[in-house]
Amino acid sequence: MKEDTIDINFKSVPNFRDLGGIAAEGGKKIKKGIIFRSANPDALIKPEIQKFQLLNIRTIVDLRAPHEYNGQKSFDHIDHLSLPLDFQQITRERFKPYINKKNSETAIADISNSLYLDILDAAQPLFRQVMEVLLSRERYPVLIHCHVGKDRTGIICALLLSVLGTGRQLIIEDFMKSNEALRPAFEKMFLKKKILTLGLLPPRMMMFAVTVRQRNIESVLDRITDHYGGIEAYLGDTGFDLSRLPELKKNVLVD
Repeated sequence: MKEDTIDINFKSVPNFRDLGGIAAEGGKKIKKGIIFRSANPDALIKPEIQKFQLLNIRTIVDLRAPHEYNGQKSFDHIDHLSLPLDFQQITRERFKPYINKKNSETAIADISNSLYLDILDAAQPLFRQVMEVLLSRERYPVLIHCHVGKDRTGIICALLLSVLGTGRQLIIEDFMKSNEALRPAFEKMFLKKKILTLGLLPPRMMMFAVTVRQRNIESVLDRITDHYGGIEAYLGDTGFDLSRLPELKKNVLVD
């Protein structure tokens, strides 16, 4: 069964989408059904597991730290590659002084932007391993995920799209899709927490904190250029053999 005949909207795993169809260099596009991104697939409920299996995913790239696992699922015939970007605690610590304050949007936005740049720097050696996975055709299809699939996953996918020659605006558009995909789940979660805390947890400020912002991904793309000297320099600094990029692009791109 072809991927484009499968409904990849999972109620139990929001923000699940295919990078296939996104324009890349030379008028080519990313092949459909070979690179997916999502929230944590451990949340898959039984009625949706069969649909997930139809995607024939062979490699899961998990960007969570081990302490984030909660009932981790084991999928037959799928290689689980743990590449932790552990920012959960530092994120909480940086947001904590402001999350219950009024008019703290500017501070929260600045903290969020700073965290993105920290994640970008920390992701450099991990990105090499992602690219090495994509060099091996037998490891496709690949699923890249973190907890909700918006920040760490968003940065790794932006890096990948940059390598493939996707234009800046299309990279931003893919990144921003996480807001629409995750808003219903966040609204439900924060309303529940407001009730449980008798109103002490302000859902509006929490929603602001978890919203992805265009400024953040623009800062990441700017830093790749201004600090690292471009995406190939960023990747080359990891020790990745840049002479193999044509091979990788042949695996991923289609006319």
